[in-house]
Amino acid sequence: MNPWIDWVKQLQAISQAGLTYSKDKFDIERFQQLGDISHQMFSHLSDAPVEQISAVFFPESGYPTPKIDLRAAVIQDGKILLVREREDDCWTMPGGWGDVCETPKQGVVREVEEESGFIVASPRLYAVKDRAVHPYQPLFPFHIYKMFFLCELIDGEATENIEISEIDFFSPHNLPPLSESRVLAQDIHMAFDAWENGISEVYID
Repeated sequence: MNPWIDWVKQLQAISQAGLTYSKDKFDIERFQQLGDISHQMFSHLSDAPVEQISAVFFPESGYPTPKIDLRAAVIQDGKILLVREREDDCWTMPGGWGDVCETPKQGVVREVEEESGFIVASPRLYAVKDRAVHPYQPLFPFHIYKMFFLCELIDGEATENIEISEIDFFSPHNLPPLSESRVLAQDIHMAFDAWENGISEVYID
């Protein structure tokens, strides 16, 4: 774990909160400078252009809080549903950002249907993971909590879309190349453990 990444995130959070609540024009200028410095630092640490960091990774305003990523484990006949992302041509459990005005359960059901065409029900939380303390790649400069749900397959059929190029079910012993920005093999193995043995305790970082 690189402590510089955490320090950059903290600097960005201080800048964002300061720009949200400050009224003094000199303080606002200082918080803008602090934000610019955090962009340059993360650019140096990640080898990404500073323009990309500023435009893509730091577009938010308001008080900084963690983002919520929802992931669904849909297991049928001993195999798990995975979707192939067009963005990196690798596989992941269906999911995405939680939306406002919907509960986490509603969000994960929506994500499965949008990304795979399958309809699921009865989401059961089995893990809440802090992305920053696990080996997801690449590193992100904002904070993310990942919520994993075991879901029951109800209906539907595999349907590709503009984000997903392929949909299939895989044995835990024969997983395809994973999109490690979104899911790790250990997330999938945790899902099978929950499916086989029940959820006696939710894993929480």
